[in-house]
Amino acid sequence: MKHLVIVRGGGELASGVIHALYRAGFRVLVLEKKEPSATRRRVSFSEAMYRGEAKVERVICYKAKNLTEAKERLKKGELVMLEDPEARCVKELKPQVLVDAILSHTTNGTTKDMAEHTIALGPGFCAGRDVDVVVETMRGYNLGRLIYEGYSARRQDIDSSTVGASGNIEHLLFAPAAGIVDALFTISMMVKKGETIANLRTDAGETIEIKAPLAGVLRGSLHRGSRVKKGQKIADINPTMGQEECFTISDKARCVAGSVLMAVMVWHSKRPKHRFFGRG
Repeated sequence: MKHLVIVRGGGELASGVIHALYRAGFRVLVLEKKEPSATRRRVSFSEAMYRGEAKVERVICYKAKNLTEAKERLKKGELVMLEDPEARCVKELKPQVLVDAILSHTTNGTTKDMAEHTIALGPGFCAGRDVDVVVETMRGYNLGRLIYEGYSARRQDIDSSTVGASGNIEHLLFAPAAGIVDALFTISMMVKKGETIANLRTDAGETIEIKAPLAGVLRGSLHRGSRVKKGQKIADINPTMGQEECFTISDKARCVAGSVLMAVMVWHSKRPKHRFFGRG
């Protein structure tokens, strides 16, 4: 399909990229797994896998039941999501650009031959070998830098304003054991320090109360009834942001998205005889 960009992953950072590419006029297909685990669900297109559609800053992504429906929706200029975690549809669709935005710190099977131009976010990829370009996702001076040779930073940074003196990531909550999470608050609600925000029913039959390590707004949380692994992120509390910011794309996601868009533009500028822009 002409003028097609495929994005693997529909989480928070991926959604910033998807939003930018779609608003810039590209035809975009998002590939996700059956039950995504994004915590910042109000700004993640991956919610379409649960609801049938998801809206992020005035852009709607529609879930397609199959590849045939996905093609039809793409031809109409819609933003589309398809359940295809292995990216099997890539061989048939032959996208001009593919972006791996899963952020699992592994290649996920993404290779340079999957599209004319391949881009990956964060660590786990070698630019020039696994993909054409790697985008730095670690906060700091190099955030958003385009890497054409080698790797991005291995350690992914967290906003220093919410990292405690001990070095712990205080605003993130992780599952202490494998089990089922039952969230007690909805995203954008204010929570107090020490307040129970979720219960974890472990596989061993124990119930563990997940308490807020600090006061602030619940920036993100998993769906009620989500199955988690030990150590998996289940919630995110921000002590400084406003409630309305739970529904807008973050500064980091916008920076990374702009870099991906630049990478596409730089690549396209080197092939002026080929029309790429436009969903029509």
